[in-house]
Amino acid sequence: MTSSFSTSPIALSFPVPNLVFEGCDPQRWNGGSIVKSQFWNSMSSLLPNIEFCAIRSLMPMMQHINDSKLRSEVRLFCDQENAHGTLHSHFNREHLHTNYPLLKSIEAWERHCFSWMSKFLPQRLFLSLFVAVEHWTAAFSQHGLCTPDAWFAESDRTMFQLWEWHAVEELAHKSVCYDVYRYFKGGYVTQVMGMLLLLLFIMLPGICVRLVYLFSKDKVWWHLGTYRELAAYLLGRQGVLRKTFKDFLRFFNPRFRPWDINSLPLIEAYLTQRNVVQDTQQVLHKVRSNCI
Repeated sequence: MTSSFSTSPIALSFPVPNLVFEGCDPQRWNGGSIVKSQFWNSMSSLLPNIEFCAIRSLMPMMQHINDSKLRSEVRLFCDQENAHGTLHSHFNREHLHTNYPLLKSIEAWERHCFSWMSKFLPQRLFLSLFVAVEHWTAAFSQHGLCTPDAWFAESDRTMFQLWEWHAVEELAHKSVCYDVYRYFKGGYVTQVMGMLLLLLFIMLPGICVRLVYLFSKDKVWWHLGTYRELAAYLLGRQGVLRKTFKDFLRFFNPRFRPWDINSLPLIEAYLTQRNVVQDTQQVLHKVRSNCI
């Protein structure tokens, strides 16, 4: 039995893609659809605050982690989250804030909320929030990479590369916050409270407020077809929420561990396709026996 709290079977560093968003149409980059594009634009606006907040929360904890493997994974996690937040913020500033200025105010208000929560919530409860975030983003990443044409058919190439790279890194480090939470003796009840806090006070209101504003600016918020398309995209046979719902529910099983869902084949496919590292097959073969 390993002495490490880490449950990550693999920890790979991925190069940050050099992306230029200059030719991107923020309104229709995802298959020419306003609805699909604005759903992911809402995510792009929402996620950087969460990612930067996670970094600020985890970095001070590193000095109290005596598990060398876990500590190195926290450092890599923070580097990757910083890269995500920076690239999405770059896209947001170039395209979203210019065309949809109220997003800046929404993001600023959320930063104040995160600052308040970091000061007044118990440490374990605040940390459980990021355990929930990582589970939620990993579920999206798993299914988005499995069937990219269902969610990103005929999308702008640069934007697809952004979300594909983001998804792969989310899978690679999906257990880090959970392992840190366990290291600091976080329990099941607080873990569930973190997910409820995330859904009720951050994700659902954050996405809904953004979508209403974006649809309003695009002058489609009163069209019935807008909400039909949104419902189909989220709840249809290949819908974003429908496809991830089963994995989302796994979070509420007290015995669940992030790597109960094997993401190694998706990471391997990305590495091989992008030729990111040499001897990819050998690297993953060495760790596959440690995966579920």
